Amino acid sequence: MSDGETAPTEAMMRMLAPDGYYDYLGVPKDRNIGGGNNELGDDSSSQINLDDLVKKAYRKKSIKHHPDKPGGDAETFRILKRAQTVLSNPKLRQQYDILGVDLDDDEVSGPDSTEDKNGEGTTEPQTTSQGIVQEIASMALTSVLQLGVRTVLLGAISLILTRYKVTIFPALAMLMFVTYRVRSVQTSSSLEKLSPCLIGIAIIIMYLSSSGSWNWLLYWVGESLLIFMFTYNSMIDKPLTSNPIYFGGLMIFGIVSALWFRGRFRNYAIVVSFELFLAIFIAVSFPVFEMILEAILNDKLKKVGDKIRAQYKCMELYYKSNAAGSLAKKK
Repeated sequence: MSDGETAPTEAMMRMLAPDGYYDYLGVPKDRNIGGGNNELGDDSSSQINLDDLVKKAYRKKSIKHHPDKPGGDAETFRILKRAQTVLSNPKLRQQYDILGVDLDDDEVSGPDSTEDKNGEGTTEPQTTSQGIVQEIASMALTSVLQLGVRTVLLGAISLILTRYKVTIFPALAMLMFVTYRVRSVQTSSSLEKLSPCLIGIAIIIMYLSSSGSWNWLLYWVGESLLIFMFTYNSMIDKPLTSNPIYFGGLMIFGIVSALWFRGRFRNYAIVVSFELFLAIFIAVSFPVFEMILEAILNDKLKKVGDKIRAQYKCMELYYKSNAAGSLAKKK
C-alpha cells in the first residue's frame, strides 16, 4: 500500500463484487419478497416493497460505516450510499441487474441531489442509451423548430411586410435602430455589423419589385439576399463563415431557395409543413430508436455480465482453494 491509500474493507470488497449491492444489503433481486431469508430477519409472508427493504438495510449499514462513527470508513460509506441509490431506482437497478456491476459509480452528493423526508440524498439516474438518444433528439428537434420559426418569419417578411407601405416603413426604422445598436457592440465580423443594413436593402428591393409592374428578377435578388442573411445570422460558428467555400455555399443556398419560394404563399406553406412533419417524426420516432438501442445495449451487457460473474466465481474458488491448501500445510 502506498502512502495515503487505505486497504479496502471487507464490506467494500463485498459490494464491489458482482451483484454485491444485493449481497451486502441482504436484498434479493426479486421484487416480491416473502419469508425471512434475508439479513433483515423479516418473517412476514406478505410482499414487501423492494424500495422499503433497501432503505431499511441502508439505515442499518450506514450506522456501522458512517465516517463519524467509530470504525467507520468514508469510502465504504460512499459505496454503500451508491448501492442504496442504484437499488432504489428502477432504471439504474435494471442496468445493475443485467451487468452485475455499477459502471457509473457516481458521487451521490452534489447540487443536483435531493433529500427525502429522512434526509437521505438521492439523484436522478444517468443511463447511457437514454442519454445518447435524448441528446441527439433534443438537438435535432431544436434545430428543426428553429428552422421552422425562421421560415415562418421569412415568409411573413416576403408575403406581408414587403408588400405594404404601412408595414415596410416601421420595419426599416427598426432595422436602423438595430444597426445603430450593433455598431456600438464589439463583434468579430464586419458582416454582422452590416447585417441589419443588408436585410433592409433586401426588403427595399423586394418592395420596389412588388409595387407597380412585376419584376421577378429584382424580387429574386432581394429574396436571395434576405435568405442569405437569415441563414448567416442563424449560424452558431461565425468564424467558420470566413471560409470562402462555406461563404459561397451560403450564397448558393440563398439563391436556390429564392428560386423555389419566389414570394409565393404555397411554396412557403409546403416548406413549413415539411418542417412540421419532420419535427413530429423526430418526436415520435426517437423514443422507438431509444427502445431499440436500449435492447441492443442490454443484450450486450447481459453477455458481459455473465462473463464477469463466471470469472469472479472462478477467481473466488481459486483463492479459496489456495487458502485451504496453505492452511493444510501449516497443520
